[in-house]
Amino acid sequence: MNQDIKPSKGPKESQKKSEEKIPWWVDLQVKDLVRPITVKRMQLLSAGALVLALAVVGYYAWENLLREPTGAEFVDEIVDAAGGLDTWNDIDQGQFTRTHNLYDETGELLKSTEETFYFKRTVEGLKLQVKSVGDNDSEVVVGKDDYGFWATKDNQTVDPMIAAKEEGMMCDSKFCDPQCASSMAFFRFSMPFKLKDRGVNASLASTGFNIAELNLLGGSGKEPTLLDISYDPEVGKDSWRFYVDTQDKLIHKVEYYNKSDKGETRPEEIYWTDHKTVDGITFSHRWTRYWPNGKVMDEYVYSDVDLGRELPDGFFNRRDGSELVER
Repeated sequence: MNQDIKPSKGPKESQKKSEEKIPWWVDLQVKDLVRPITVKRMQLLSAGALVLALAVVGYYAWENLLREPTGAEFVDEIVDAAGGLDTWNDIDQGQFTRTHNLYDETGELLKSTEETFYFKRTVEGLKLQVKSVGDNDSEVVVGKDDYGFWATKDNQTVDPMIAAKEEGMMCDSKFCDPQCASSMAFFRFSMPFKLKDRGVNASLASTGFNIAELNLLGGSGKEPTLLDISYDPEVGKDSWRFYVDTQDKLIHKVEYYNKSDKGETRPEEIYWTDHKTVDGITFSHRWTRYWPNGKVMDEYVYSDVDLGRELPDGFFNRRDGSELVER
Protein backbone atom coordinates (compact mmCIF):
# COMPACT_ATOMS: atom_id res chain seq x y z
CA MET A 1 0.00 0.00 0.00
CA ASN A 2 1.36 3.32 -1.07
CA GLN A 3 1.54 6.07 1.50
CA ASP A 4 2.34 9.74 0.92
CA ILE A 5 5.36 10.54 2.95
CA LYS A 6 5.72 14.23 3.76
CA PRO A 7 9.24 15.52 3.72
CA SER A 8 10.53 16.34 7.13
CA LYS A 9 11.62 19.91 7.91
CA GLY A 10 15.28 20.50 7.76
CA PRO A 11 17.26 21.55 10.82
CA LYS A 12 17.83 25.06 9.47
CA GLU A 13 14.09 25.69 9.00
CA SER A 14 13.27 24.40 12.48
CA GLN A 15 15.95 26.60 14.01
CA LYS A 16 14.67 29.65 12.12
CA LYS A 17 11.14 29.10 13.37
CA SER A 18 12.27 28.69 16.94
CA GLU A 19 14.14 32.01 16.77
CA GLU A 20 11.02 33.99 15.75
CA LYS A 21 10.27 36.59 18.47
CA ILE A 22 6.84 36.79 20.03
CA PRO A 23 5.65 40.39 20.60
CA TRP A 24 5.92 41.45 24.24
CA TRP A 25 2.32 42.54 24.41
CA VAL A 26 0.88 39.15 23.48
CA ASP A 27 1.08 37.82 27.01
CA LEU A 28 -0.64 40.93 28.32
CA GLN A 29 -3.71 40.42 26.17
CA VAL A 30 -6.78 39.24 27.96
CA LYS A 31 -8.58 36.65 25.83
CA ASP A 32 -12.24 36.21 26.49
CA LEU A 33 -14.13 34.44 23.69
CA VAL A 34 -17.44 35.02 25.45
CA ARG A 35 -17.12 38.84 25.86
CA PRO A 36 -14.53 39.95 23.29
CA ILE A 37 -16.03 43.45 22.80
CA THR A 38 -16.03 44.25 26.53
CA VAL A 39 -12.43 43.15 26.87
CA LYS A 40 -11.41 45.31 23.92
CA ARG A 41 -13.04 48.36 25.48
CA MET A 42 -11.20 47.73 28.72
CA GLN A 43 -7.94 47.61 26.81
CA LEU A 44 -8.71 50.92 25.10
CA LEU A 45 -9.56 52.55 28.43
CA SER A 46 -6.32 51.30 29.98
CA ALA A 47 -4.31 52.65 27.06
CA GLY A 48 -6.12 56.00 27.30
CA ALA A 49 -5.43 56.23 31.02
CA LEU A 50 -1.75 55.52 30.40
CA VAL A 51 -1.52 58.23 27.73
CA LEU A 52 -3.31 60.71 30.03
CA ALA A 53 -0.95 59.90 32.93
CA LEU A 54 2.08 60.39 30.69
CA ALA A 55 0.65 63.70 29.48
CA VAL A 56 0.09 64.90 33.06
CA VAL A 57 3.62 63.91 34.10
CA GLY A 58 5.08 65.57 31.01
CA TYR A 59 3.15 68.79 31.61
CA TYR A 60 4.24 68.87 35.26
CA ALA A 61 7.88 68.34 34.29
CA TRP A 62 7.69 71.07 31.65
CA GLU A 63 5.84 73.54 33.83
CA ASN A 64 7.93 73.07 36.98
CA LEU A 65 11.33 71.85 35.80
CA LEU A 66 11.97 72.66 32.14
CA ARG A 67 10.00 75.78 31.17
CA GLU A 68 11.72 79.12 31.62
CA PRO A 69 9.65 81.35 33.94
CA THR A 70 7.90 84.42 32.60
CA GLY A 71 9.11 87.84 33.64
CA ALA A 72 6.28 88.21 36.16
CA GLU A 73 7.00 84.77 37.63
CA PHE A 74 10.68 85.60 37.97
CA VAL A 75 9.80 88.83 39.79
CA ASP A 76 7.86 86.71 42.29
CA GLU A 77 10.96 84.54 42.79
CA ILE A 78 13.34 87.42 43.52
CA VAL A 79 10.78 89.14 45.77
CA ASP A 80 10.47 85.93 47.79
CA ALA A 81 14.28 85.62 47.96
CA ALA A 82 14.49 89.16 49.35
CA GLY A 83 12.07 88.35 52.16
CA GLY A 84 8.64 88.31 50.57
CA LEU A 85 6.13 91.01 49.73
CA ASP A 86 4.14 90.48 52.94
CA THR A 87 7.25 91.08 55.06
CA TRP A 88 8.02 94.28 53.17
CA ASN A 89 4.43 95.54 53.37
CA ASP A 90 4.45 95.02 57.14
CA ILE A 91 7.29 97.56 57.43
CA ASP A 92 5.65 100.97 57.74
CA GLN A 93 8.42 103.04 59.33
CA GLY A 94 12.09 102.97 60.22
CA GLN A 95 15.49 104.39 59.40
CA PHE A 96 18.81 103.58 57.76
CA THR A 97 22.11 105.31 57.15
CA ARG A 98 24.02 105.33 53.90
CA THR A 99 27.52 106.70 53.48
CA HIS A 100 28.35 108.11 50.05
CA ASN A 101 32.05 107.99 49.16
CA LEU A 102 33.18 109.78 46.00
CA TYR A 103 36.57 109.00 44.37
CA ASP A 104 38.62 110.40 41.51
CA GLU A 105 39.99 108.26 38.66
CA THR A 106 43.12 107.43 40.64
CA GLY A 107 41.13 106.04 43.54
CA GLU A 108 41.66 108.99 45.88
CA LEU A 109 38.72 109.83 48.14
CA LEU A 110 37.29 113.24 47.25
CA LYS A 111 34.24 113.47 49.47
CA SER A 112 32.32 111.47 52.05
CA THR A 113 28.76 112.22 53.12
CA GLU A 114 26.68 110.36 55.69
CA GLU A 115 22.92 110.46 55.15
CA THR A 116 20.35 109.12 57.60
CA PHE A 117 16.93 108.39 56.12
CA TYR A 118 13.82 108.43 58.32
CA PHE A 119 10.68 107.15 56.62
CA LYS A 120 7.05 106.38 57.29
CA ARG A 121 4.62 104.89 54.81
CA THR A 122 1.02 106.02 55.19
CA VAL A 123 -2.17 105.81 53.16
CA GLU A 124 -1.42 109.32 51.95
CA GLY A 125 2.04 108.33 50.72
CA LEU A 126 5.67 108.24 51.83
CA LYS A 127 6.91 110.62 54.52
CA LEU A 128 10.65 111.17 54.28
CA GLN A 129 13.22 113.15 56.21
CA VAL A 130 16.97 113.08 55.52
CA LYS A 131 19.81 114.24 57.74
CA SER A 132 23.09 114.83 55.87
CA VAL A 133 26.51 115.26 57.51
CA GLY A 134 29.47 116.08 55.27
CA ASP A 135 33.25 116.29 55.70
CA ASN A 136 32.93 119.64 57.49
CA ASP A 137 30.59 118.06 60.08
CA SER A 138 27.84 120.51 59.14
CA GLU A 139 24.39 118.94 59.63
CA VAL A 140 21.64 119.59 57.08
CA VAL A 141 18.10 118.27 57.55
CA VAL A 142 15.55 118.35 54.71
CA GLY A 143 11.95 117.35 55.32
CA LYS A 144 8.37 117.90 54.28
CA ASP A 145 5.16 118.29 56.23
CA ASP A 146 1.57 119.27 55.40
CA TYR A 147 2.68 122.81 54.53
CA GLY A 148 5.56 122.02 52.20
CA PHE A 149 9.31 121.46 52.25
CA TRP A 150 11.54 122.77 55.01
CA ALA A 151 15.23 122.59 55.90
CA THR A 152 17.69 123.43 58.63
CA LYS A 153 21.48 123.73 58.65
CA ASP A 154 23.14 123.31 62.02
CA ASN A 155 19.70 123.88 63.59
CA GLN A 156 19.21 127.17 61.71
CA THR A 157 16.40 127.68 59.21
CA VAL A 158 17.57 127.71 55.59
CA ASP A 159 15.99 127.64 52.14
CA PRO A 160 15.21 123.97 51.38
CA MET A 161 15.89 124.37 47.65
CA ILE A 162 19.35 125.83 48.23
CA ALA A 163 20.18 123.38 51.00
CA ALA A 164 19.10 120.38 48.93
CA LYS A 165 21.14 121.51 45.90
CA GLU A 166 24.25 122.00 48.00
CA GLU A 167 23.84 118.50 49.44
CA GLY A 168 23.30 116.91 46.02
CA MET A 169 19.68 116.02 46.73
CA MET A 170 18.31 117.47 43.48
CA CYS A 171 18.62 116.58 39.80
CA ASP A 172 18.54 118.83 36.73
CA SER A 173 14.87 118.24 35.92
CA LYS A 174 12.56 121.25 35.99
CA PHE A 175 10.16 119.12 38.02
CA CYS A 176 12.75 118.37 40.71
CA ASP A 177 12.06 119.26 44.35
CA PRO A 178 14.24 119.27 47.51
CA GLN A 179 13.60 115.56 48.10
CA CYS A 180 13.95 114.42 44.49
CA ALA A 181 17.19 112.45 44.90
CA SER A 182 16.21 111.22 48.36
CA SER A 183 12.90 109.87 47.10
CA MET A 184 14.71 108.09 44.26
CA ALA A 185 17.21 106.65 46.75
CA PHE A 186 14.38 105.22 48.84
CA PHE A 187 12.74 103.88 45.67
CA ARG A 188 15.91 101.95 44.84
CA PHE A 189 16.22 100.81 48.43
CA SER A 190 12.71 99.35 48.01
CA MET A 191 13.79 97.04 45.18
CA PRO A 192 12.78 94.40 44.22
CA PHE A 193 9.48 94.94 46.03
CA LYS A 194 8.59 97.95 43.86
CA LEU A 195 8.53 95.61 40.88
CA LYS A 196 5.15 94.38 42.14
CA ASP A 197 3.57 97.82 41.62
CA ARG A 198 0.88 98.48 39.05
CA GLY A 199 2.07 99.23 35.50
CA VAL A 200 5.37 97.32 35.72
CA ASN A 201 6.28 95.18 32.70
CA ALA A 202 8.87 92.44 33.25
CA SER A 203 10.64 90.22 30.71
CA LEU A 204 13.73 88.01 30.65
CA ALA A 205 16.73 88.80 28.45
CA SER A 206 20.02 87.11 27.61
CA THR A 207 23.54 88.23 26.79
CA GLY A 208 27.13 87.03 27.04
CA PHE A 209 29.46 87.60 30.00
CA ASN A 210 33.20 87.48 30.43
CA ILE A 211 35.05 86.34 33.53
CA ALA A 212 35.84 89.90 34.66
CA GLU A 213 32.16 90.84 34.63
CA LEU A 214 31.20 87.72 36.59
CA ASN A 215 33.86 88.51 39.20
CA LEU A 216 32.42 92.00 39.69
CA LEU A 217 28.94 90.58 40.12
CA GLY A 218 29.99 88.30 42.96
CA GLY A 219 27.41 85.73 44.00
CA SER A 220 27.80 82.16 42.73
CA GLY A 221 30.04 83.17 39.83
CA LYS A 222 27.59 81.66 37.33
CA GLU A 223 26.04 83.58 34.47
CA PRO A 224 23.12 85.56 35.90
CA THR A 225 19.55 85.85 34.74
CA LEU A 226 18.73 89.23 33.21
CA LEU A 227 15.42 90.87 34.06
CA ASP A 228 14.28 93.84 31.95
CA ILE A 229 11.77 96.27 33.43
CA SER A 230 9.68 98.90 31.67
CA TYR A 231 6.49 100.73 32.58
CA ASP A 232 3.14 101.50 31.09
CA PRO A 233 3.24 104.96 29.44
CA GLU A 234 1.05 106.51 32.13
CA VAL A 235 3.30 105.16 34.88
CA GLY A 236 6.85 105.97 33.77
CA LYS A 237 9.32 106.27 30.91
CA ASP A 238 12.47 104.90 32.54
CA SER A 239 13.73 101.33 32.21
CA TRP A 240 15.85 98.95 34.26
CA ARG A 241 17.91 95.81 33.80
CA PHE A 242 18.59 93.65 36.84
CA TYR A 243 21.30 90.99 36.95
CA VAL A 244 20.05 88.24 39.24
CA ASP A 245 22.15 85.37 40.58
CA THR A 246 20.66 82.03 39.52
CA GLN A 247 21.26 80.43 42.93
CA ASP A 248 20.43 83.01 45.59
CA LYS A 249 17.95 84.92 43.36
CA LEU A 250 19.35 88.24 44.64
CA ILE A 251 20.11 91.31 42.53
CA HIS A 252 23.85 91.79 41.99
CA LYS A 253 23.87 94.52 39.35
CA VAL A 254 21.49 97.24 38.22
CA GLU A 255 21.39 99.16 34.96
CA TYR A 256 19.13 102.18 35.08
CA TYR A 257 18.15 104.10 31.94
CA ASN A 258 16.74 107.48 32.82
CA LYS A 259 15.20 109.78 30.22
CA SER A 260 15.80 113.47 30.78
CA ASP A 261 13.31 116.24 30.09
CA LYS A 262 14.94 116.57 26.66
CA GLY A 263 14.45 112.89 25.88
CA GLU A 264 18.11 111.93 26.36
CA THR A 265 18.78 108.51 27.87
CA ARG A 266 21.34 108.56 30.68
CA PRO A 267 22.44 105.07 31.74
CA GLU A 268 23.79 104.09 35.14
CA GLU A 269 25.61 100.87 36.01
CA ILE A 270 25.64 99.93 39.71
CA TYR A 271 26.98 96.76 41.33
CA TRP A 272 25.14 95.50 44.41
CA THR A 273 27.22 93.42 46.82
CA ASP A 274 27.50 92.57 50.53
CA HIS A 275 23.94 91.24 50.89
CA LYS A 276 22.67 90.98 54.46
CA THR A 277 19.32 90.25 56.09
CA VAL A 278 17.86 92.85 58.47
CA ASP A 279 14.39 92.53 60.02
CA GLY A 280 13.49 89.82 57.50
CA ILE A 281 14.58 91.79 54.43
CA THR A 282 17.69 90.78 52.43
CA PHE A 283 19.32 93.57 50.44
CA SER A 284 22.70 94.80 49.22
CA HIS A 285 24.61 96.93 51.74
CA ARG A 286 27.13 98.24 49.19
CA TRP A 287 26.33 99.87 45.85
CA THR A 288 29.35 100.59 43.66
CA ARG A 289 29.99 102.39 40.37
CA TYR A 290 33.30 102.20 38.51
CA TRP A 291 35.43 104.45 36.32
CA PRO A 292 36.28 103.06 32.85
CA ASN A 293 39.76 102.20 34.19
CA GLY A 294 38.24 99.86 36.77
CA LYS A 295 38.72 102.16 39.76
CA VAL A 296 35.79 102.80 42.09
CA MET A 297 34.01 106.03 41.13
CA ASP A 298 31.57 106.17 44.02
CA GLU A 299 29.88 103.86 46.48
CA TYR A 300 26.98 103.85 48.89
CA VAL A 301 27.46 101.81 52.06
CA TYR A 302 24.40 101.03 54.19
CA SER A 303 24.56 100.73 57.98
CA ASP A 304 22.48 101.19 61.14
CA VAL A 305 19.40 99.76 59.44
CA ASP A 306 16.34 99.58 61.69
CA LEU A 307 13.16 98.69 59.84
CA GLY A 308 11.11 98.38 62.98
CA ARG A 309 11.76 101.69 64.72
CA GLU A 310 8.66 103.65 65.65
CA LEU A 311 9.06 107.34 64.96
CA PRO A 312 7.33 109.71 67.42
CA ASP A 313 4.25 111.70 66.49
CA GLY A 314 5.12 114.96 64.80
CA PHE A 315 8.56 113.71 63.80
CA PHE A 316 8.18 114.95 60.21
CA ASN A 317 6.84 118.38 61.15
CA ARG A 318 9.04 121.38 60.38
CA ARG A 319 11.33 122.69 63.04
CA ASP A 320 10.25 125.94 64.69
CA GLY A 321 10.72 128.86 62.35
CA SER A 322 11.61 126.79 59.28
CA GLU A 323 11.03 128.60 56.03
CA LEU A 324 7.94 127.52 54.12
CA VAL A 325 8.34 126.47 50.49
CA GLU A 326 5.22 125.30 48.70
CA ARG A 327 5.93 122.64 46.07
